[in-house]
Amino acid sequence: MNSSEHAANNAAKHGGHVWPWIAFTAVSFIWGSTWLAHKWALVELTPVGLLALRMSFASVLCWLIGRVRGEALPTRADIPVLLATGLIVTGLANVLTAWCLTIIPSGLGAVLQAPIPVWMALLSLREEPLSKAGWLAAGLGVFGVALVSWPDAVNSAGNSAGNSAGQSIPTAKLVLAYWMCAATALIWSWASLIQKKRVSSGGLFTNASLQMAQGAVIAWMLVAGGFDLLTPGHSGISRETWLAVAYLVVLGSCIAFAAFLYLTQVWHPARAGSFAYLNPLIAVALGWWLNAEPVTPRILAGLAVILISVAVLQFATMVRSQAKR
Repeated sequence: MNSSEHAANNAAKHGGHVWPWIAFTAVSFIWGSTWLAHKWALVELTPVGLLALRMSFASVLCWLIGRVRGEALPTRADIPVLLATGLIVTGLANVLTAWCLTIIPSGLGAVLQAPIPVWMALLSLREEPLSKAGWLAAGLGVFGVALVSWPDAVNSAGNSAGNSAGQSIPTAKLVLAYWMCAATALIWSWASLIQKKRVSSGGLFTNASLQMAQGAVIAWMLVAGGFDLLTPGHSGISRETWLAVAYLVVLGSCIAFAAFLYLTQVWHPARAGSFAYLNPLIAVALGWWLNAEPVTPRILAGLAVILISVAVLQFATMVRSQAKR
């Protein structure tokens, strides 16, 4: 038994059967609900403004958690890669996703980014070739995104929801937002894999805090350079927006991250990653229930295809992992 398996067994022994399920529920619900929190925060904050506020507070909180956990600092050699990938993961990906959410419903944003496990598998082909089931999952994932992003479905869902001013949104702009949201999941996956391969020092919370701090600095520089912090028509930040930002910082950036870190220690990685099945379902349900976001039959069909693709990939990964033992 290797050290990681020993640690997992110890964690499972001390945590019993209840705590892993509590952690799984927390990760699934919190990360599923952050899409709606983004949507609400973006009523008054621009994508750059949200990045500035969220990453400023989250970087400090994650740094403190890292110090309490006694995490090591990254080495000087790893810092450039850490910051370069962080520029994409915490900066570019967040801003692009937030911009998309100013146009499309929050639930659909979650659906379009649900195939992240599939994109990561495709980007890891050289190290871990896909099985037939893996290729089937990849094909289903792409098809599901295409189904959700088809112009008819986009126009129906996007213009039914409208924007904050209640105006109709041009179909071309909607299609761009849908495909950009899907592409953001792809570049996020690529940067995450680069970081996993090339950064071998530092703790998870410590490294994340450095990346978040970089995202905050860049965002504040953009604000200082002329980018708006607030959306047109707003001169201040309301209590509701601060609550949405606090939810994203405390629960979305720290508590859910800590719960997932615990989950990876007590469950098989493929099982721990199965929260990806529930996130878009929770996001779509909350968007429909609390934000009156439309759910069309084609969107439901695309969601089902994407979830099946992720399930097939997770199953194939688990079978391959067991075969290697």
